[in-house]
Amino acid sequence: MVTRSSGESAATRRPWVVLLYFYLAALIGLGFLIAGTTTALFGVKDLAFPQLSIQSYSYDSSLRRDAQGNIISTESERAAARQAAIDDRRRDGLDSLVNGVILAAVGTPTLVWHLRRARRVGTAPAAPASPAGGDGSD
Repeated sequence: MVTRSSGESAATRRPWVVLLYFYLAALIGLGFLIAGTTTALFGVKDLAFPQLSIQSYSYDSSLRRDAQGNIISTESERAAARQAAIDDRRRDGLDSLVNGVILAAVGTPTLVWHLRRARRVGTAPAAPASPAGGDGSD
């Protein structure tokens, strides 16, 4: 019966742990890439069509009111408040777009590099055969 030294068993277990690490890191990179792409797409939507995200109550709060709480602002004040809300939404969309691009720019190389490394470790030659010359299929 051939026994393996503790060094050999650690060497045969090592690619397993390394593969697990590389695939988990690639999965994290994929998560960054998906989150970045989604964030960037929502940012593009808010940048191109900011009025879709604007509700009347979101800019009515800044308008003048009387003692009973009724809005007494003029149409020009309402239009100015709506335009300010649209400009804010457009600015937030640009911010989301930049954040999404940054997330995707971090996630893409992380995913690619770790996935390539995992494939290299996975296709590396197996540990050398035991010196006894048997393959253990007897």
